[in-house]
Amino acid sequence: MTDVELSVIGDTRGEPSGYDSAIAAVPDGCYLMIDGQRALKVNVLGRALRELSDASAANVGERLHHANWTLTTDPETVRRLGLMHDCAACRAGVDQALARLREVPDGEIAVGQLWWAP
Repeated sequence: MTDVELSVIGDTRGEPSGYDSAIAAVPDGCYLMIDGQRALKVNVLGRALRELSDASAANVGERLHHANWTLTTDPETVRRLGLMHDCAACRAGVDQALARLREVPDGEIAVGQLWWAP
């Protein structure tokens, strides 16, 4: 699978004041089958990533500036994008995502790099 990148735009006035990462498994409801091929429902996924981005910002007392999300099945991409900080929470999220990729080889992981509004 080729990685897919999506952006979520928040309050982009001014430069970002901080950042973090978020990782989630892409739910089966974000896909449909067309002629035997799995197709991404971008409207469904976009709504889910918007909600996750806003909730992630709110959980740390911030507002979203913007988020760049990458859908991938590649463990190296998960590691590279998921470790914006070398903190215990980021390492745990990456470890969980890598375990999910091993358990569900054709499942995709959404790795978000989120920036906070000033």
